[in-house]
Amino acid sequence: MFTLIVDYAIAPDGGSLALSVERLDGKTECFVINRSFASHGTPDYNAVSSNLRSLSANECEEIARHLEELVVDSTSIDLVTEFIKTLKAHSGKTPEPPAH
Repeated sequence: MFTLIVDYAIAPDGGSLALSVERLDGKTECFVINRSFASHGTPDYNAVSSNLRSLSANECEEIARHLEELVVDSTSIDLVTEFIKTLKAHSGKTPEPPAH
């Protein structure tokens, strides 16, 4: 599904997270977890979106599984782990606690 993590960032809007990954088809897909100040207390808070598609619960689970395979260096692990945890929450799966 994905070949590598291209970029990741924390937005100055209150803490939204962005993660860009290269897909097998060569396209770059950007996922965003909405944690903006404006979304606090609304259904949009902590919602995950993609610039290429709508995300179903099953897709969130599949994306989380593939992201776990890409976590290879300590510089990206915390942010990617946060995406995995949030995607699993949206899939209805209980996230496993992070390994220490």
